[in-house]
Amino acid sequence: MAKPVTLPGSVRGLLGFNAVLHLVSAIFAAIWVARLVAPQGALSALNWVEVLLSAAAVAAGLTYGSFLALRYLPALPPSLRRGAIIAFIAAYSALAIVLAVAASSALAATAGERAHMEASLAAMRTATEDRRRAFASIVNRAPALLECIDTASAMSRQEAATGAFSREGGDVGRVAITLSNIAKGCSTARDALYANRAQLVRLFDRLDRRLLDIRRVIDSDIDSDAKLIAVRKHGEEYQRLTRAVNDALAVEVLQGVSDAMLRDWYAAGLPARGAAAITQNFAGLAEALVEGLDDIAALRNETPPSVAAVSSMEYLTLYPKATVGALAIGVCIEMIPLGAILIGFAIMSQEAGRSVRGRTGGTSSPAPAPSEPAARVSAPRRGRPRKTKV
Repeated sequence: MAKPVTLPGSVRGLLGFNAVLHLVSAIFAAIWVARLVAPQGALSALNWVEVLLSAAAVAAGLTYGSFLALRYLPALPPSLRRGAIIAFIAAYSALAIVLAVAASSALAATAGERAHMEASLAAMRTATEDRRRAFASIVNRAPALLECIDTASAMSRQEAATGAFSREGGDVGRVAITLSNIAKGCSTARDALYANRAQLVRLFDRLDRRLLDIRRVIDSDIDSDAKLIAVRKHGEEYQRLTRAVNDALAVEVLQGVSDAMLRDWYAAGLPARGAAAITQNFAGLAEALVEGLDDIAALRNETPPSVAAVSSMEYLTLYPKATVGALAIGVCIEMIPLGAILIGFAIMSQEAGRSVRGRTGGTSSPAPAPSEPAARVSAPRRGRPRKTKV
C-alpha cells in the first residue's frame, strides 16, 4: 500500500470547514430521527439515546471518512486511484442525497404543516360547495314534482268521471287508479324533498361553523403540534357531517319516482289509449327528475376530505412551492462539503505527485539541444597557459 501523504494546511482548513457542516447535517438528521421514533413529540430516555447516537454516527462518520479518503486515496497507484476516488464520491453523493432530504424535511416541517392544513381546508370548502350545489339541484326539482301531482290528479279525476283517456268503460277504474298512484308517488317524493331540505340546511350550517373553527385554529398562535392535532380533530368532525349530508341527498327518492312514471304501461295491461296518454304526459317529467342524478350519486360515493396524517418528508413532494427554500438549504448543506472534498482531492493529488518525485531522486538535468554540435557540448574550455619563472 502506498504511504499516506501528510495533509497540508489548506486541506486541514477544508476538513475543519466540512466538520462544521457535518455537525449541522447531523443535527438535522437527529431531528429527522426524533420525528420517526416519536411522532407525537414526547421523547423517552431510549428515544434520546437513539437520537444522540444517530447524530454522533453521522457527524463522526462523515468527518473521519473524509479525512481517511483525503489522506490515503491520492497516494494510491494511478491504476487504482481513479476508481477509488470515483467510488468514494459516488457513495458520499448517495449518502448526501439522503441527508439532504432529511435536512430539508426538518427545515420544511413548519411550512409544510401550514401548507397541508391550508390545502385540506381548501379541499373541504370545495367539497362543501359541491354538495351545496347538488342539494340546490335536487331542491330545484320540486316544481317538477308539483306539476306531476297536479297533472296526475287532474287526469285521474277526469278519467274517473268520463273515461277520457281509456275510451273503454271496463278499464276506467284501472287507468284512474294508476294516475292516482302516480300523483301519490310524486306527493311522497315532494314531502321527502322538503324534509331533506330542512335537515340539509341544518347540516350545512354546522359544516360552515366547522370550517370557521378550522380557519381560527390555523390562524392562531398555538404550538404547531397542538395546532395540527386540533385541525385533525375538526377534520374528523367535518367528515362525519359530510357523510350525513351524503346520506340526506334524496337521490333514491327521485330515481324511484322517475322509474315509476317510465314503466312499460302496455306491458302492465293498461289499454293502449290510457298507456299512450300516461307516457305522453309524464315521460318528460320523469327525465327532468333524473337529469344530473348520476353526478350527484357519484359525489355521494366520494370519500369526504379531511386532514390526513402526512410525514414531514412528504411535504417536499406534496407542496413544493412552500418547501422549495428548505430543499435548497438542505442540498447546500450536503453538497458544499462534497465540493470541498473534491478540492481536497485535487490538492492531495498534487502533493502525492511531488512526494513520488522526491523519492525517485528529483528532476534530472535537461538534455542538450539536438541542434548543437556534440563537440561544442563536450569540449572542455581552454584557458591561457600559465607563466613559470626560470
